[in-house]
Amino acid sequence: MYTCAKCKKEIQKLDTKFTRCPSCGHRILYKQRQPIAKDVSTD
Repeated sequence: MYTCAKCKKEIQKLDTKFTRCPSCGHRILYKQRQPIAKDVSTD
């Protein structure tokens, strides 16, 4: 899943040939990362 930098809409799937936001045409997209809980030990 990606987020457009201009209109902040979420994009489910990207076309590999045409990387733009389908709603506004902006070319900067941020890939959303899943929050991963990390186990940290001090030993």
